Amino acid sequence: MLAAGLALTVGASTSGAGVRRPPPPPPPAKPPAAPPAKAAPSALLSAADEIARQVAALRGLPQTTPFARGVLSRAEIGLKLRERIAKDYSKDEVQIESAVLKRMGLLPLEADYEKLLFELLTEQVAGFYDPYAKTLYIADWLPLDMQRPALAHEIEHTLQDQHFDLKRFSQPFKEDGDRQLARSAVVEGDGTALMLEFAARAMNLDTTKMPQMVARLGKQMMQMSMAATPALQQAPLVLRESLVFPYVAGLEFVTTHRANQPWSSIDEVFRDPPDSTEQIIHPEKYEQRERPVPITATPLTTLPGYKSARRDVLGEMLFRVWFTGRLSETAAAQAAAGWGGDRLVAYTTPGEALPAVLILSAWDSEQDASEAEQAAHKVIVGLTTPPAAPATAKERDRPKPKGAAREAASAGGTGLLVRDFGDREFAVLRRGRLVTIVCGVPKGRAAPAAMEVLRTWQVGWPAPAAPPAAPPATPPAAPPAALPAGTP
Repeated sequence: MLAAGLALTVGASTSGAGVRRPPPPPPPAKPPAAPPAKAAPSALLSAADEIARQVAALRGLPQTTPFARGVLSRAEIGLKLRERIAKDYSKDEVQIESAVLKRMGLLPLEADYEKLLFELLTEQVAGFYDPYAKTLYIADWLPLDMQRPALAHEIEHTLQDQHFDLKRFSQPFKEDGDRQLARSAVVEGDGTALMLEFAARAMNLDTTKMPQMVARLGKQMMQMSMAATPALQQAPLVLRESLVFPYVAGLEFVTTHRANQPWSSIDEVFRDPPDSTEQIIHPEKYEQRERPVPITATPLTTLPGYKSARRDVLGEMLFRVWFTGRLSETAAAQAAAGWGGDRLVAYTTPGEALPAVLILSAWDSEQDASEAEQAAHKVIVGLTTPPAAPATAKERDRPKPKGAAREAASAGGTGLLVRDFGDREFAVLRRGRLVTIVCGVPKGRAAPAAMEVLRTWQVGWPAPAAPPAAPPATPPAAPPAALPAGTP
């Protein structure tokens, strides 16, 4: 969705955080070592040819045609990324995405979303493959030894493109970012798993213990890499998770699905890719083909003067990130785990900087919906509670004011929570397995809007499974023939 939208325009082709490993510090008794020299372009191109043969053999995907490649500086690669993104997202789309994130509290109000995103992308990138230009762009600022795993990862993308058409995976689903994030996780999870097995073989490790060893090694590399990149550590959680999810969760999905089977088992995933981050986080739901519940938004009469400006799907991953704002990571994951489907719509009106955001979500059970409702309550209360100013001793002794936010009583047993903050209202309303979330509508509109969403938006619940056919009835046995009187 939202944060994922821009990042994932190139998410299927950036090598990401997991391919960079800082060189170990020199022993203290020796003078500081000079930075390793970057490789010459000719050496990088020759290495790419050699690695392409190794990757094709390891992955079982023969190279069908030669691929174009070039060696670029960090600035040149950053420019290529900007050009790639600009072809898929307009300035207006970037602005409304940023505004939605801010309205939901996922991005600070003062944040420059586009600037943050490009700083993170250019910091993390170590080359990328563009499926539209059919070209592999190799970074010129890293030494060859550090480049080899990154090149294996990117060359795997060229093979994916030749066999499965990566444009199917990199074109944005502008009204279903969750599906796009899931597709990217397949591409990057496969690339990361291949890269780690390639590196393990180069170190003469026993790859028969793959993929479990790959998954452990991958997590360790991600942790090392994130610790070595302060900008990523300091970025808002929604950006961090959107950028890292395809590599970490995608790696776990690929290794779980593959188990001890040959690489060809992943080829089938490319032919029938997951539909949601739920299926990535819970691979068994992909195996069971548990599809997301489709939700169709209809025009609202309770927000006159507002028009729809953005439609999307949050998905389990971004619900988890949103809940993490007020819950522990474990509790947030638990609250998001029963996700079944959702629809987000952002409404704008002239003169307002941030949109009104309405979300209708469907959950697997009433218990799951109740957990999501309670988590959403905590997030909404946090969003609508004014920050406390440092108090003097006298002020601490005074009775505590109620503040600008208020909590409405339940309306007719519907479980409606309404909070106001300034001239805006926020609300959470649950009925059965459905939860509606309202962020930033004018005062007095939150409850009517939440109820209208529940009443009018269309939820495509799956048809209940037919009960198993009853076995054919066995005809009753004939009664025994009567015996003559006096028969023993």
